[in-house]
Amino acid sequence: MIARRFERALVRDAARAGVALTVEHGRAIPWHSATFSGARHELVVSTATGAALDDWVKRLPTGELTIPGQIVADLRLATHARYGDRMMLRIEGVTVACDLSAPECDAASVRGRSDRRTPPPTPAYSGAARPDRRRSA
Repeated sequence: MIARRFERALVRDAARAGVALTVEHGRAIPWHSATFSGARHELVVSTATGAALDDWVKRLPTGELTIPGQIVADLRLATHARYGDRMMLRIEGVTVACDLSAPECDAASVRGRSDRRTPPPTPAYSGAARPDRRRSA
């Protein structure tokens, strides 16, 4: 599912630039860190050579792909090879999941979750008055 979204977004972006991509092979490798999850994508595509392709490839690393629920953190042309009037490209990308309806992505996480970790205010006690602390004589 994640790989298909990435493929469709890349094909749409290329089509807007006048480049017709044919997906030859694609895969997504899920990854997770302590705070994020996402996928590493490898996509092999073929297309006709030309000025439109050259322009699209130049702006590929700085372009923005729109994928619902994902942020494209990295996008680059890994390799390419020309076969007559056709070009084979291997494009690599990294996506990060971003589900704003998930508890991890609410406003508290933006503030560092301080409102979840901070206990509610308690009445002020002196050291002698606290029942859990006793003074030694």
